[in-house]
Amino acid sequence: MKTYEAVGVVETLYFTVAIEMLDEMLKSSNVEFLRKETTLGGKLITLFVGGSVSEVSNAIELVKKLGEGKHINHLKNAIVISKPHPEILKYVISSEKIINEETLKVNK
Repeated sequence: MKTYEAVGVVETLYFTVAIEMLDEMLKSSNVEFLRKETTLGGKLITLFVGGSVSEVSNAIELVKKLGEGKHINHLKNAIVISKPHPEILKYVISSEKIINEETLKVNK
């Protein structure tokens, strides 16, 4: 399984807001999209990104600025987890992603 120096977690209201925030994070920082969780019928969205501590921190700061400006009251929480425990990564990284990475290794 791939490891990450840091994992960023963003919780926001509304799917479209989450997609916009994810797009901005991926464009502005060298982070990898890991997973999404939806609750309340897609009204509450949690996004997970991974990468280096500095890149994940940069992505999370950008989201916080969006939450203070354009999407005021939509951002519920945004955190950086540095040096995540391997058990957390098992929870965060989807099983499909793990299978795809293992398949790529076998095919090389």
